[in-house]
Amino acid sequence: GYIFVSAQRRRGEMEEIMTKDVLDYFKTICSIPHPSGHEELLGNYIEEFAQNHELDYARNEIGNIIIYKEASSGYEDHAPILLQGHMDMVAEKDEDSSHDFLTDPLEIYEEDGYLHATKTTLGADDGVAVAIMLALLSDNSFKHPRLECLFTVQEETTMDGITHVDKDWIHARKMISLDGDVVGETNVSSAGGVQLTIRKNATFVESHDQGYKFYVKGLLGGHSGDAIKEGRGNAIKIAGLVLKACLDNGFDIRFSSLNAGQKSNAICRDGLFTFQSTSNKEELKAFIHKKMEEQKALYPLEPLDYTLEEEQSGHVILDSDALIHFLALCPYGVEKYSYYFNHFPVLSLNLGIMETTEKAVELILLLRSENEINLKLLVNEVETLASLFGLSVTPSDEYYGWSYDPDSQLRKSYKEAYKKAYDKELKEVPTHGGLETGHMSRIFPDMDIVTMGPNCIDIHTPKERLEIKTLYEVHDFLKNWLGEL
Repeated sequence: GYIFVSAQRRRGEMEEIMTKDVLDYFKTICSIPHPSGHEELLGNYIEEFAQNHELDYARNEIGNIIIYKEASSGYEDHAPILLQGHMDMVAEKDEDSSHDFLTDPLEIYEEDGYLHATKTTLGADDGVAVAIMLALLSDNSFKHPRLECLFTVQEETTMDGITHVDKDWIHARKMISLDGDVVGETNVSSAGGVQLTIRKNATFVESHDQGYKFYVKGLLGGHSGDAIKEGRGNAIKIAGLVLKACLDNGFDIRFSSLNAGQKSNAICRDGLFTFQSTSNKEELKAFIHKKMEEQKALYPLEPLDYTLEEEQSGHVILDSDALIHFLALCPYGVEKYSYYFNHFPVLSLNLGIMETTEKAVELILLLRSENEINLKLLVNEVETLASLFGLSVTPSDEYYGWSYDPDSQLRKSYKEAYKKAYDKELKEVPTHGGLETGHMSRIFPDMDIVTMGPNCIDIHTPKERLEIKTLYEVHDFLKNWLGEL
């Protein structure tokens, strides 16, 4: 279900300067709204670009586009190269900004060598990839193998673009992803993941024993890809451990509600756990205080704190012990480190969100793994544990990892070319976050992949900025390197 368009001998009505430079292309991209899920306008621009430059291209139903550039003379028998980046951008703005991401061009300005957007994200992640590919596609002055330039949608949200790539579009088995954000670094692996929703159907019964509001707060949190290796505290886990200790020591605890966290991919910083108890008030408060002091000692660099207040509530959840036991026993944090990279996580689990509704209590976990076998084993561990306590588990939003290849020939060539160009070593960086490269390596297990990109700082925030000279640097390096491939 996609249209394939062969190069048409026509010139579009749109004024298209045939030799824009890479920064001009990026500025044009900034003038076209393209938040995640709304990439059509930018897609139309890219499609028109292909027509104007008489390049073969295809666009499918979800909005992905591929443009082909035939090999330059003398390079016809070289293996083709896939260049790839995503069209969509994260749409974040300051509270006092009236910007409408669906209709308004970004207001960009240059300052001290950096390009910024006024009070919004800039979308250098990953507009720079689109700009670099368009600049190379419109340039006939350099030597290169056949190029396959893939533009995907919805990377920042669902990864639905990369999962709906038409397999027969792509013939290359060497891929250069342009979604890097630090010059001189190349990603060498990424995590796959799956979200698990743990559910306990809740039967609320009327009860008027002493009620308590237990609020755990003050933790640093952070992104569960980046910060999980820091060993930070998780409010859901801490509350589970403290309340299980209460049960183990003969205190009566019956939950009324559990609510914590906002995002499955963020380490939970705070949570409110309400319960009733017939136990002696002073003894219970003293015991929780003692257990929270023990937890504080485990996280000396975090301002962990809590409050415990009395309150009146009219109901409790039947059989809530199961939830407390599950929270205390559920794995959390880094489960496995890399053999190749010191202190780098390749398997982890985050307790992200806990929510109580009229019908159920739900806990949302995000598991990450570079390797599918490890991921399946950890999912099975959680499922087995949940079943022991009568809880259901529903997986969703699965995406795939890209495993480190110590023998990558493309990376070897990249390192040599980088050393020659800059007299510096290229830095190899694994990531515990998800990348589109994970899906590509699943669709094409023999795809050799590297990543690159200019310096993009504070991405996904309104402070996002692009170091302009590095955009030229990456473009020029890639242009030269393609002549050696």
